[in-house]
Amino acid sequence: MKYFIIEGTFRNPLPIGKEELTQAIARHIAYLQKGFDEGWILTSGPKAAGGGGVIVMKAKSQEIVESILASDPFTNLGVQNYRIIEFRFHDGQPGVKEWFGVREQLTSGHE
Repeated sequence: MKYFIIEGTFRNPLPIGKEELTQAIARHIAYLQKGFDEGWILTSGPKAAGGGGVIVMKAKSQEIVESILASDPFTNLGVQNYRIIEFRFHDGQPGVKEWFGVREQLTSGHE
């Protein structure tokens, strides 16, 4: 399995109005829900400064990630460009390790 950080950046200017963007955001969130339900998205959320968001995802290949993003409502509406960054997992909190498929050995002295 490979791991990816996806950075979405809204196009400037946006090709749609504010009302349509609000609807597109709702469809985008519903679209991402499949990834949460199936376990291939760990987390997602908007950038604190606005103008896009971030997704942490796992897939067998970057081509699969590109295919998923190609079906995103934001892509279809021309709202957002995506930058895909593949990374190797090194370490994380226990729940995160489970998502990455790391079996943690218990060590004494760490509460």
